[in-house]
Amino acid sequence: MKPFKTHRQQLSILRDRGLTIQDGSKAMRILEKENYYSLINGYKDLFLQVDLNGEPQIPEKYKSGATFDEIYKLFCLDRDLRNTLLEYLLKFESNIKSKISYRFSEKYKEPHAYLVMKNYSRDPKLLKDVLNLIATISNIISTRGKKNTSINHYLDKHDGVPLWVLAGYFTMGNVNYFYKCLTPKLQNVIAKDFAIDFNRDYHTQIQFTSEMLENILKTANHYRNVCAHEERLYSFKIQKPSKSSSISQSINVPTTTLQEGNLFTIICFLKMVISKTDHKTLVRKLENLFAKYESDFSSVSFQDILQVMGFEVNWRNLLP
Repeated sequence: MKPFKTHRQQLSILRDRGLTIQDGSKAMRILEKENYYSLINGYKDLFLQVDLNGEPQIPEKYKSGATFDEIYKLFCLDRDLRNTLLEYLLKFESNIKSKISYRFSEKYKEPHAYLVMKNYSRDPKLLKDVLNLIATISNIISTRGKKNTSINHYLDKHDGVPLWVLAGYFTMGNVNYFYKCLTPKLQNVIAKDFAIDFNRDYHTQIQFTSEMLENILKTANHYRNVCAHEERLYSFKIQKPSKSSSISQSINVPTTTLQEGNLFTIICFLKMVISKTDHKTLVRKLENLFAKYESDFSSVSFQDILQVMGFEVNWRNLLP
């Protein structure tokens, strides 16, 4: 186990590695508020000298001119990005919860229909997923029903909890599994609901398949977790990105760009599942964030930071 180091000792180590700390007192105050590991270990990579293979040199040395302030600004940019992205992921989350609840309840009107196996996919490969989903829903009802919640109210007053009430307690992961476990016919109905919204907003006629929606859901779930747990976002990449060729055709963004599974990928995917107005606002907020932080970096190019996130020089042209 590494020995404990005071904030002053931590700054001394950074100076010995070539990092410029222009205001020691200010840096100390930052370390008092922000975890050293999250700040330095999380955001130092772009500022380190690398070997011929592009790997950080050992022992670590910082690039000439790299500063503590630059690392902190990247940390702050990432926090702002998480907060911005989360706002629109939640809009999608609310949208799909509403659509799933409505269409499932419209199809299966019996009480507690969401606890009945026959109301889900009959695909043998999904049997365990269906059983786990029903168990998860039962657990939500059981645990939340003991508290002063709307679930408790419906159990006491109405002897059952409608899905549109229950869905409010689902995580994005729960929603992801719920959609995956639905019958193909119901999946298609929900996907068509999103197609209607998209076609009305953009005056087009795309075909929105259930596979496209499932892939967007999977990707959104990954990024929802990153934002919720305050993990590093700007350099996050999904190891096995979802298929995106159909989505690429629908929004006129190259498949090679979308299949990277980076931040730009989820920004593009959200275009399919939130309103045109909301997506334009999201893009404008990103532009404003980039403009706010662009001048804060000198030892690395801000375009290099954007490229890590998947935002190429012409990114704005891809999202009109």
